[in-house]
Amino acid sequence: MILREIPDVPPRPVTPQNIAFRRWLYPRWGKENALISARTRYAEIERTEQPFSIKAAWGGVSEHRVGSRRLCVDDDCYLVLNEDQTYSSVFQGDPAVNALCLFMRRGLPAEVNGALVAPLEAALADDGCVAPRAVEFAENLRPHDAAISPILRLMRHKVAEGLADEAWVEEQCHRLLARLIEGEHRLRHRADRIDSIKPATREELLRRLGWAADFMQSSYADAISLDDVARAARLSKFHLIRLFRRVHGVTPHVFLQNKRARVARRLIESTALELNEIAVQVGFGTRFTMFRQLRRVYGASGLELRRPALPLHRPARLAAEARQA
Repeated sequence: MILREIPDVPPRPVTPQNIAFRRWLYPRWGKENALISARTRYAEIERTEQPFSIKAAWGGVSEHRVGSRRLCVDDDCYLVLNEDQTYSSVFQGDPAVNALCLFMRRGLPAEVNGALVAPLEAALADDGCVAPRAVEFAENLRPHDAAISPILRLMRHKVAEGLADEAWVEEQCHRLLARLIEGEHRLRHRADRIDSIKPATREELLRRLGWAADFMQSSYADAISLDDVARAARLSKFHLIRLFRRVHGVTPHVFLQNKRARVARRLIESTALELNEIAVQVGFGTRFTMFRQLRRVYGASGLELRRPALPLHRPARLAAEARQA
């Protein structure tokens, strides 16, 4: 199924208009692939068990509550949630968030994983089927990449063009799953950077470092301390700093400032917000701190940002403020 609006489901109340829609949706949910690509200022879906899904958002945020974790998807990242995971979702943007949610029919991830690990000769079996093999993915915010993100953007583009071909969606689901499974193997190899005799210990530490990264990416606008990040990861500050740098290549503080700089640059180039307002909104506090971080992350190019719908004197003012920072 292909939907161009966020489904009208709880916590929104039952109305005469949505009764028929829900009767149509619920028997099919989880049994078919569902591609949702919608623009909305605000929408909410209550906590419920869902099929395997991939979330992406542009121009706003889709926030997902998984257990005690808060995972915010924006222009920088996408999210994978495993089959039968229970979570709630909120979508919001100003003027609107472009949300894309792909739900795959139950059993499809195991089918694709089984086909990937089976010898090619299995394709010559009488029915062409191979035994499914369960697969589980790391449920962390993932930076946009060259493998998954182009397919997500293509799906969004096709829906905007009027896509109604569910067979095409099925093909893209197979492509995405194959690439995700291959990427998952590479992701797990990052655990090898952690010094530990036991593989299970390395895997658990990698998982907790993922919690730390997710917390910073989802709460960057707040005044986050190292204690807060360590608490989110359930690690001591000493182990957090040492292991985070080994896995991610930077310290938690630099990771957080890099995220803030990316969001700040995006807001400077796409909105007419005042510079001090942007600095506060992304967690930098002042425009002087913001420009120092932009210079660190982007070099001189970080100070040559174009602003939309601004008076002609504003770019010159922006450059002057940057030089003072």
